[in-house]
Amino acid sequence: MTFTVHDRSRESYFDSIEVQDPLTFSQKKRTLKQFSDFCLTIFKQSDESIISELLKQKSNDMAINSCDLLQQWINSITKRLSPSTIKVYLSHIKGYFNYRGIKLTSQDMVSLNTPREAIEEKYPLSKDEIKQILDNASYKRKTLYLTLSSSLMRIGETVQLRKKDFDTTKERIVIHIPSKIAKFMKARTTFASEETRPYIMKRLNEIEDNDLVFGSSEKKSNSIMNEEEYFSKRIDRTFPNLERYSTGRRKISLHSFRAFGITKAVRKVSDSFAFLLAGQKGYLSMYKRYTEEEKLEDYLKLEPELSIYNDYSLTDESKNEEIELLKSDMKDMKRDMKILLSGMKEEIKKNESS
Repeated sequence: MTFTVHDRSRESYFDSIEVQDPLTFSQKKRTLKQFSDFCLTIFKQSDESIISELLKQKSNDMAINSCDLLQQWINSITKRLSPSTIKVYLSHIKGYFNYRGIKLTSQDMVSLNTPREAIEEKYPLSKDEIKQILDNASYKRKTLYLTLSSSLMRIGETVQLRKKDFDTTKERIVIHIPSKIAKFMKARTTFASEETRPYIMKRLNEIEDNDLVFGSSEKKSNSIMNEEEYFSKRIDRTFPNLERYSTGRRKISLHSFRAFGITKAVRKVSDSFAFLLAGQKGYLSMYKRYTEEEKLEDYLKLEPELSIYNDYSLTDESKNEEIELLKSDMKDMKRDMKILLSGMKEEIKKNESS
């Protein structure tokens, strides 16, 4: 078999990125479609024609004219898309240009002006609010929400978990997140809290090893969309007076459960441990030798903070004091009962003799 050289095209680009996560692949296709529509609308030319013209130019002119083109495209979408979305789309177009032979350096990209995103203070989800959500949720979704808040997983990871990914034989349920479903393709383990165990066990006992535990579809995007749509409606009913961010986004989303868990882990244990459980990219390399036993040890320190219904507020010492008080009360009750029964017996004897 001989290797054949082909010209790089849009079609070959899609072939080259087909191995990427389906959501990323789909997003890149939509971005290029949007860019293609822009070129036809503004310049009455196809993007393919424009790229061909750019490739004929010298490298310096190619970079300048490409950036001018991208700046016009950015300006055209600024009012319709959020600043963060524009940055993601821009990275997709840059990657496509690079594949086609239009090499844009970081220095070239500095000349591009993108809208600045207003950073609002994030809304902290409280335990009381989680209780309200759980109290109005079905058993299956209550299981999902408790798992999200106690494991610090992403919704996209959680809906892809299968029964075989759960180890229920340990002190706490261990969740193995396979690399193929984990963000950044980095496998990791996390835990579910003890109060979540009966909910998870009920669900696991209903399904087979290869069945999805939380996902409603084998297609991740469909499962995420189903859960987000349901949750949004539920939040609107549960908290009708809760204001939204200035962007129109709800202050409570499925991500809020994960944020709740990360916040508690940072405060109770450490930043590093929080990002380890959550699978944050910048911290993963620090824990290559962190054993499951060591992770569990820190998780047990964190668990009381994650608990929604269980009361971990009493220390071991105060719990022992309460037990001793209960024992003392039981002794007093037994003594009082003996005195009462003795008095009743004496009264009966008097009545019989008279």
